Order: sequence, then structure tokens, then C-alpha cells
Amino acid sequence: MSAPASVLVFGHDYQLVHTRSLILEKAGFHVRTAHSLPDLQQLLSEPSIDVMLLCHSLTIEECAEALTLTHQRWPQIQTIALVSGSSDCASASADATMEATEGPAKLISAVRRHIN
Repeated sequence: MSAPASVLVFGHDYQLVHTRSLILEKAGFHVRTAHSLPDLQQLLSEPSIDVMLLCHSLTIEECAEALTLTHQRWPQIQTIALVSGSSDCASASADATMEATEGPAKLISAVRRHIN
């Protein structure tokens, strides 16, 4: 049996990051979280991350830096920017975007679609 897919949830809003990670864990994913770029840099020692969610609480600069760091470490990583209103991450070259308010079922479905 293969290991569960690994997902990284990166955002500043602790409650949203925690809630999204619980939803994804319940769906069977192995989830890591980061609330800052230093947190994210510490996770670069992980053997692999399949999908990274960029939460709408991040700035465009943070999204761009996160994309650079993770693509250098895991070239095959898929990225999904969760957007809401004027969220900047949508323009940060993520592989996909998703409305942050679409709910748990859509979140799980989006992550599953982006597993390599």
C-alpha cells in the first residue's frame, strides 16, 4: 500500500490553516502546515510534498517566495492558490486557483486532482 499524498498548507490565519489541515487529514492526506516563510523553510527537509495550498492571507511576495522555495526542493510539486476577493496569490503563478470559500468537498477534490 502506498503512502498517503503529502499536502502543505501555508497561510497566516492559524484557524483557517488548522481547519483546512484537519479536513485534509480526515480525507486521508498527510498534512504539514506553515504560518510564515521561516516555518516553510524548516519543512524543506521533508522527503516530499505533493501539493501546496497557498492561503489567501499571504502577500504576493510570500506566495512567490513559497513557490520558488518549494519548486527548487520538490520540482514536481503542484500548487493551488486559495483566493478571496483581492487576494494576491492568484497572480503568483500557482498551478491552479480555487475560491477559498468553496467548502471542504471542493478543497478535497482540488487537492486530489493535483496529486502526481
